[in-house]
Amino acid sequence: MDLKMGRQSWQTHAFRFAPDLVAILSRRVAQDSTSAGKALTAAQYVDAAMTLYLPRTIPSQLELAEEFLLSRDSDVGTGKQASHRVSAEVYAIASPLANELRIAGHPRLAVHVYSGVLDRFLRDLEEEGPLGPTA
Repeated sequence: MDLKMGRQSWQTHAFRFAPDLVAILSRRVAQDSTSAGKALTAAQYVDAAMTLYLPRTIPSQLELAEEFLLSRDSDVGTGKQASHRVSAEVYAIASPLANELRIAGHPRLAVHVYSGVLDRFLRDLEEEGPLGPTA
C-alpha cells in the first residue's frame, strides 16, 4: 500500500543477490500474483524483506553475512544486480551499507548481507505457503 500511496518517497537502489535467490524471488512473485489475483512486483518483496530482516548495525550485518555464507559453504559468487524501488526507511539503511562495510574493513560483503536478508524472507514465505486471494 505504501508503494501506491507514497510512491514519491520510494527511491531506487541497486541490490546484488545470489543468482539462485533472484530466480526463486521471480517465481514467488509470479506465483503470488496469480494466486492473489493482484499485480505484484519484486520491488515490493525486496522492500518487505529489507524492512523485516535488514540489520541496522554493522556487527549485526556482518553476523547475517557470515550466517548466509556458512549456509552456502562460502560459495555465493559475485551475485546478480538489480535495482528496486524501496521505501525511505529501507533506502536510509541500504544506500550507505556497502560504503559503511568498506570503511569498517569488510568490502564486497553487501551482496552477502542482502542475500542473507532475502534468503530469510523467502524461507519464511515458503513456510507460510502460497499467498491467497486478497480483497
